[in-house]
Amino acid sequence: MRLQDQQLARQLMRLRSDINKLKIEQTCHLHQRMLNDATYELEERDELADLFCDFPLVNSFSLSTPLKLIGVTKMNINSRRFSLC
Repeated sequence: MRLQDQQLARQLMRLRSDINKLKIEQTCHLHQRMLNDATYELEERDELADLFCDFPLVNSFSLSTPLKLIGVTKMNINSRRFSLC
């Protein structure tokens, strides 16, 4: 009976570890996608600014709300490289 309990405990610990790894990978992927989207948006606005230099773009440096929630600002997205994984 103890042997079965120990085997079951080990199996549950492995499952918990696997679930945690999957959560971390999913979060990392989501954050990477948000950063890629923000970078793409900023590059796109820069290209538009080059094309229409006579007309100022409204809110040209605003970031999406999810990025603001995790603390990404227009200053640190332009001046640093991010490594999440």
